[in-house]
Amino acid sequence: MADTRDVREEIRSRVDILEVISEHVTLKRVGRNYMGLCPFHTEKTPSFSVSQEYQAYHCFGCGEHGDVFSFVMKVDGLTFPEALEKLAKRAGVDISRLQTQQFSQKDQLVRINALAASYYRELLRRVQTPMSYLKERGFADETIQEFRLGYAAPAWDGLTSFLTKKGINPADAARAGLLIKSERGDGYYDRFRNRIMFPILDIHEQVIGFGGRALSNEDQPKYLNSPETPLFNKTRALYGLHLARKKIAEADQAIVVEGYTDAIACHQAGFRNCVATLGTSLTREHISILSRFTKHIVLAYDADSAGVTAALRAASMFEEAGCDVRIARLPGGDDPDSMLTKGLTAEFAAAISQALPIVDYQLVTLIEKSDTTTPEGRADMLKAATRILAGIPSQIEREKYIRALARYHPNFETGTTKAEDHLRKDIDLIARRHQRNHIRDTSSAKQTTRRTALEKAELSILRALIRGEASATNITQELRPEDFSTEITKSAAEIVYGELEQKGTVSLTSLLENARDEVGQLLASITMQEEWEPITEKFLSGCVALVKRSKAKRLRTSDVLSPYRKGEILDIEEMLKKQGQRQMEQYLRETGKLPPVGEQEE
Repeated sequence: MADTRDVREEIRSRVDILEVISEHVTLKRVGRNYMGLCPFHTEKTPSFSVSQEYQAYHCFGCGEHGDVFSFVMKVDGLTFPEALEKLAKRAGVDISRLQTQQFSQKDQLVRINALAASYYRELLRRVQTPMSYLKERGFADETIQEFRLGYAAPAWDGLTSFLTKKGINPADAARAGLLIKSERGDGYYDRFRNRIMFPILDIHEQVIGFGGRALSNEDQPKYLNSPETPLFNKTRALYGLHLARKKIAEADQAIVVEGYTDAIACHQAGFRNCVATLGTSLTREHISILSRFTKHIVLAYDADSAGVTAALRAASMFEEAGCDVRIARLPGGDDPDSMLTKGLTAEFAAAISQALPIVDYQLVTLIEKSDTTTPEGRADMLKAATRILAGIPSQIEREKYIRALARYHPNFETGTTKAEDHLRKDIDLIARRHQRNHIRDTSSAKQTTRRTALEKAELSILRALIRGEASATNITQELRPEDFSTEITKSAAEIVYGELEQKGTVSLTSLLENARDEVGQLLASITMQEEWEPITEKFLSGCVALVKRSKAKRLRTSDVLSPYRKGEILDIEEMLKKQGQRQMEQYLRETGKLPPVGEQEE
């Protein structure tokens, strides 16, 4: 019996990633790699890099990365087994010897989720109550089928029994988040019961998790998501992205809503560029994923106070990430689902097309909720408005809003100039106060610069380990993954160290298989970037010393230190003295030879 991993490596050795990608992307040689326009996001300047040496690709624009298997999966919309079969035919590799598909843990979880999704769909087809509920909500049969909606029965062991009959180990199904082990430890039971089931798919249309909407008023949460698994993390998943991504790229715009039914209603009404967060606030990971497809975002959140607060928070995060973000103003008490269910499709389309920039939305919302019929109400509104305008760096942009607000000022009756001048003075006063606070934070900014230098040193170490530069493998005897300063570099180091311990060498494609998205993006970027200077042993020694010194400083400043950790600090500091840390730091500052990673920072 052959192992899937062995077959995968055999296929990879026979298929050149450059040839496969060249069928979809026009590539030109640039240095050691090949560059072209990314097939996964719209761009005018090539940032998509393919390495024949490492048999991997990485887009420095949107962050997409991987090997020949992940490329075929993404570009053709295939599952891993389908991509394996397609590439096996191309390579002339017989996969019939795979008598059982011994996929990785993630592949096994994908299979379990697919079985669960089919089980829930069949139950929905047979049981009248949940189907009637969906029809009452206005969901058409085609929509129910497209989103693969299902139903979890009230029984405690319905899915458990089904999966067991299919040969699935209940412990594996529990790892997929579908079952829960009983407190007595004598068995498992279903996590989702008496719920409408919303399968959550990734962009390869693989089921990675589920959301369940309760059909009864029992003491249970209205919505329940799968727990975090190796496949599913709700801070990174976006509902409906597998259906919306092409439309988002075509329209160069994404509509972001808050829930499953909002997203489904939007798609059914023709707004196919819509995605939803999964009962959680928007995260930077969500923004990073959406930014691969577009920089133009419209937020269509609920019109209640909580929705307004969430929209403003999300809009601010999108703006910080360099996106053009606007907020749709929905009628009070409505959300996208309720509007579209009531047939207000034209009104919803108008709200999307007339969505407002952040400041406009803040001011319009502020004026609407203020009592502008009284002097006191107008004064309170203007105080709040000046705080908003003080945050606008452009004086020209401020003037537009000052002119609009002047009519609410007490001096407006005696002339607009006087009213506008008073508003400018108030805004300038607040802005100067903000500036003073900013100046007081200069020491914090310096700490950020030091952390940036440290991070670059850590990335140099990781790159040297992956590429085998400057006797880098000796580093594993001096540094542990936990010595790195950030969660992402710690995770990257754990994967690289694990590869070295198991195989003695590092394969980028193998690293990417075992890394989550942001870690894989980091590893691909530092390995394939062309602009790095050669890493010498002397330079690498300085990077190691910098990491050790930072570790010692973090330990020293901890609130409570055990005797062991105090001893660890002393050991590290003694070692740094022997290595001439001060001289090495001076060398790094004077030569400026820290390799560039992404944008240079001061």
